[in-house]
Amino acid sequence: MKNVGTLVAIVAAFIINCSAFSTNVITSRRRSPTRIASSSSDASTNERTPVNLVSADAFVTAIDVLKRDMGMEPVPQEERSPMYAIGKLVAKLPLELVSGIRLADCESLTLISQLKQSVVDITGIQSLDTIVAIRAGFDGNGEGYEGNTSGASIGDTASVYTAAVNHAMENQLKEIELEVNRLVPMMASEE
Repeated sequence: MKNVGTLVAIVAAFIINCSAFSTNVITSRRRSPTRIASSSSDASTNERTPVNLVSADAFVTAIDVLKRDMGMEPVPQEERSPMYAIGKLVAKLPLELVSGIRLADCESLTLISQLKQSVVDITGIQSLDTIVAIRAGFDGNGEGYEGNTSGASIGDTASVYTAAVNHAMENQLKEIELEVNRLVPMMASEE
């Protein structure tokens, strides 16, 4: 097992900085209640987006920033999908793989820019996902560590990630939990 004690240096070595965007991150040892979007809510208003889901607009903007920074052209507006869904995945990441994720700060969100194949195989996380929460040993009763990274800057996301790993190591846990959001383009049916 790799020495995770040097995680700060490892995370810093893997971070790709696309902009100087920053925001406050709220970390807590207590889980805040999750709001559920009602089926009658207007999907175009970001005020009704549940706290554990980021907005589609923020996602599209972040992906465009990352593509430009990588020397690629963003998808032209007229070729974009008319609708998007935001998927949610909760994955367990073994401590020996915590250095297998690269992050990119892309103005509106911090995106996962690269992953080791072993991380993809074990967790199902993909490039262009965004981490919205990180937990270690959290049992739902206020025990353990939980940090909210939804819309957070790369520095704040890395801090919460490091704190979760440190909590896991201090408590002899074997993994941390990552809650991620994924932008999913919706295509019209051929029928």
